[in-house]
Amino acid sequence: MNFLAPAALALSALAIPIIIFYMLKLRRREVTVSSTLLWQLVLRDRQANAPWQRLRRNLLLLLQLLILAALILALARPALSVPAIASGSSVIVLDASASMNATDVAPSRFEAARRAAHSTIEALPAEAPVTVIVAGQQPQVIASAETDRGAIKRALDEAQPTNGAANWTAALALAAGALSRQTDQPTTIIISDGGLPQDLPPLPGEVRYVPIGQSSDNLSLTALSLRPTKNGAELFASVTNHSAVDRSVILSVYRGETLLSSQLLDLKAGAAQQVILNDLPREPAIYQARLSRPDQSDQPVDVLTLDDTAFAVNNPAGARRVLLVSPGNVFLEQLLAAIPDLQAFRVVPQKDGTLQMPTDEFDLYVFDGLLPDDLPFQPTLLINPPQNSVLRVNGVFSDTANARVLDSPVTRNVNWSNVHVREAKYIDPPQWAKTLVTSNGGPLVLIGDTGVRRIGAITFDLHDSDLPLQVTFPILLVNLIDYLAPGRSFNAPAGVSPGASVIIRPDLSVDTVAIASPSNQIYTVRSGGGEVVFKDTQELGAYGVTLISGDQQAIDYFAVNLFDPAESDLHPEAAIRIGQSQITSAQSDETGWQEWWSWLAALALLILLIEWWVYHGRKRL
Repeated sequence: MNFLAPAALALSALAIPIIIFYMLKLRRREVTVSSTLLWQLVLRDRQANAPWQRLRRNLLLLLQLLILAALILALARPALSVPAIASGSSVIVLDASASMNATDVAPSRFEAARRAAHSTIEALPAEAPVTVIVAGQQPQVIASAETDRGAIKRALDEAQPTNGAANWTAALALAAGALSRQTDQPTTIIISDGGLPQDLPPLPGEVRYVPIGQSSDNLSLTALSLRPTKNGAELFASVTNHSAVDRSVILSVYRGETLLSSQLLDLKAGAAQQVILNDLPREPAIYQARLSRPDQSDQPVDVLTLDDTAFAVNNPAGARRVLLVSPGNVFLEQLLAAIPDLQAFRVVPQKDGTLQMPTDEFDLYVFDGLLPDDLPFQPTLLINPPQNSVLRVNGVFSDTANARVLDSPVTRNVNWSNVHVREAKYIDPPQWAKTLVTSNGGPLVLIGDTGVRRIGAITFDLHDSDLPLQVTFPILLVNLIDYLAPGRSFNAPAGVSPGASVIIRPDLSVDTVAIASPSNQIYTVRSGGGEVVFKDTQELGAYGVTLISGDQQAIDYFAVNLFDPAESDLHPEAAIRIGQSQITSAQSDETGWQEWWSWLAALALLILLIEWWVYHGRKRL
């Protein structure tokens, strides 16, 4: 035991005046009583009240001396010399990835890492600044060059692990920034169960590694997906045994709440096994796969439960079918063939100029300079349109200068400054139409809804312009197609990782987008036809997306799963690589001080409360 502030022990002299106060004569209040028989002890005490007499045993004096002793010892800062990872300014990087939820270390790896961080900070000098970074999907600095140990403790206690992989590149970039502001030789302390990327950049100063974890006992669902087939849908699931021993597990697959399949899988150590279910209903549904113990007990199948359940959404939405009616336009043909989620067909006029239209219906019709006798009722894009019953063509104009692009979701990212048009057909916009691009002579691009169908129009022949040679051409055409024949509200990949962004592209008629998380937390976004980027996907499970347009609603789903072998492989690593250096478990080659003054201060407060209770108890007598 050592004292970091031994000069405070000189305050022990304060005990002398306290003792003197008890040796001086006491002044008592005069109180008239009916009899002195009950007050003999008080009468005998009068002798002790004479000044400078020998003190009798007094509990209050003892308690007050104990309070003084505890306070003086606290001010002297007693401390024990303990091994320390660092002795100066430090940056602590705390792993908060999904694997830190494992329970092989009670109560979890993250709680063990939190305790290790507390111990590390307690062993540092009180004046040493500490920066704490929580390495999750979006790393956060929860304490920056902080010397207030209480503030650091509160920040650490509020930190929580995530359900996905940690962004170590961003976390160490934050650490490097914090280290660059230190004047002394700083130390970076990484508290993790390993699994860091191998290409991380070096860090200035010393780097120490505190490994967390004991067991690699884990089974995981590493894949769950659906694909359409001729007879419905096919489900594919994959289970991996990351343990060092052979394991058996039951894989159960549900469609909604209905159990479809339950199979016992025997997995060798480090092996994977796939399961395929065929001829599933083609209707939209949410599928769930679960791992459970063969003994049917309620105990977890392994030490990490996050990857024991997975979800998949069967939401069949075929590609949009587009029919191009054109005598030949390589620009349109190549563009339509390149757009994802679009299946393009083509009709050319007969030798006599007539059109033989197919009887099948299409999601969108594109007429390039040609029109049938009767327009279809489906969405239609007219390019260089002849006279028709929907848009009235009144001649041709060549003054296409000073083109102006009106603000609209359809014209987002459209730049017309380098586009030149030789001539265009003059169309008097109907009341239902909205002009998107206009010039001195008249409109160049229009859209609108007739009440029967949506219409888009480009009023000039593409060959009479350099629009197909400009970057804005595919942008404009894709925007027009998305307006006329909207595809799915979003194209979520089969496996959305926790924390990944999901892009939702609602139709222009959609007013509000409401996203419901697996725990039924509702996120509401005003759309107005604009793109919605949803980032709150940290929770695992199925999310519902509701598109609200007036009193009409449409719902779609996507799933977030932990399909990350690096997180599911719980084998704790004894070393990590930072830059070109192999960092092994931190060695205790330095010493620090574990101080006890806070406990002594708490003891002084406790004795003070006892002294107050004793004093008032005597006063009542």
